Amino acid sequence: MVKPTPAELSVLNLDFHLEASTYSSHALHAFAAKFPPQIPRTFIESLTTAGETVLDPMNGSGTTTLEAYLLNRRGFGCDIDPLAVKIARVKSTPLDVDPFELIPGILKNAGTFLQDKESVDGEMAARFDMKTRQFIDYWFYPETGRELMALIQAIEEYKEGTPVREFLEVVFSSIIVTKSGGVSRARDLAHSRPHMDPGKKPKNAIKDLERRLKKFAPIISGLPEHEPHAIIKQSDAKKLGLADGSVHLIVTSPPYANAIDYMRANKFSLVWMGRSITDLGRMRSGYIGSEATRNVKMEWLPSFTEGVLGQLRDKDEKKEAILRKYLLEMRDAMGEMHRVLVPGRYAVLVAGTSTMRGIDVKTPYCLADIAEKHVGFELMGIRHRSLDRDRRMMPFAGGRTRIEQRMGTEEVIILKKA
Repeated sequence: MVKPTPAELSVLNLDFHLEASTYSSHALHAFAAKFPPQIPRTFIESLTTAGETVLDPMNGSGTTTLEAYLLNRRGFGCDIDPLAVKIARVKSTPLDVDPFELIPGILKNAGTFLQDKESVDGEMAARFDMKTRQFIDYWFYPETGRELMALIQAIEEYKEGTPVREFLEVVFSSIIVTKSGGVSRARDLAHSRPHMDPGKKPKNAIKDLERRLKKFAPIISGLPEHEPHAIIKQSDAKKLGLADGSVHLIVTSPPYANAIDYMRANKFSLVWMGRSITDLGRMRSGYIGSEATRNVKMEWLPSFTEGVLGQLRDKDEKKEAILRKYLLEMRDAMGEMHRVLVPGRYAVLVAGTSTMRGIDVKTPYCLADIAEKHVGFELMGIRHRSLDRDRRMMPFAGGRTRIEQRMGTEEVIILKKA
């Protein structure tokens, strides 16, 4: 197989603004800051052959691992977020039953549970601690809460952890965490921080689940049956648990520094699946890019990166600590990438910058600096690409929002293990 040179890869047009990104199961569930599937597809086709292993250590909703699976590679994805893990698994796992056959039973059982409102209310009282119940009561109308509880009870008729159960859970989640509409009282959960919309009239949860099941059943049915299937695990990118030199390509999009808090939206679904608000908050503090800086050892980084950090420190020491923590965590994550990669193979990082206290902190260039000076990668090039609303699911509004000011472009960093 003839592969393009790094120079040829570095001049590729990676915007893909006119290409569809919702084929196969890519559109199964809304997820903030997804990159277009054409990015991993381009590098998987160019830099691997059938049967080789493609890793995304910060897998999110599984764009890279789905593309690896569709291209007959062995996709391996890791993410710390439990909802992201479920979504990625479902997107790349064929079911051994016809998903259309599941719909009548789910709707019938949910309707049966819902008929006994006292029983549903009792079940909610028994399942949720006070803090979690306060969250539910604030963000969901009582009738919607009963509908969601009835649906969860119906879904729980299937064995936990099975592909069928996870498919139903992900479709259930998709009626809550969505780009528009949805069954909560929040506005636009798929994009940004939840905002209460007092005038919103949520959809009927059971009818919306039926609609989405009918929409996604043929998509899941259409997944290829070939091996190897993708393997998705809940784990920390800094501790992958993979053997040295076992991966042939890495394509990943690291979390943005101080920009997107995925748990803010994902907890709207996860509370219904048995996760408490307290536990989710504790989990959130361990995410790369979180603002928790307590007990973090602030170590030295390479000179270019220290220059950026120094500029920020002059304006805001707390923001500098947050960024330093993020970069140190990414150093450790890139160290793991380097360890598991086969020598002579590539790691591709799609990274966006952030603006903190009015300073462009040049995150992609800091990551490239750390990868080269501290981790031991060879930097083969950095390719600029522009974002658009549909490809990265950002709340763009003509430059008026703070999140848009932080994220309008990104860089594709191409690294090689010697």
